[in-house]
Amino acid sequence: MTLQQAPKRLAPESLKTRKAREKLQKHWDDVEKKITPESLREKTDEIHRWIARHAQYRVPLKDKKISLALFDENQNAARISQRVTAIAQKLQEEMQHMISAIRPS
Repeated sequence: MTLQQAPKRLAPESLKTRKAREKLQKHWDDVEKKITPESLREKTDEIHRWIARHAQYRVPLKDKKISLALFDENQNAARISQRVTAIAQKLQEEMQHMISAIRPS
């Protein structure tokens, strides 16, 4: 029997750990019981009312002059950081050094 095939033996659960686990399980069960189609509808209505109540503070995106295209095939890529530029430059120098060592002029 290899080490990977050996059954894992766990230490017995302490009373404190068991009580904490049972308390968490009871809490999760209580929360799960509260999630009903009716409660979801109520929460949806509440969210819609909040959005309507705060509509005056919204900024129209057309006024912000931004593009919402998240997957624009890197047409609007972020600028390369100075750290990445320095690493790329160092790699390029090392590659040039290696090439000159392999192919002497």
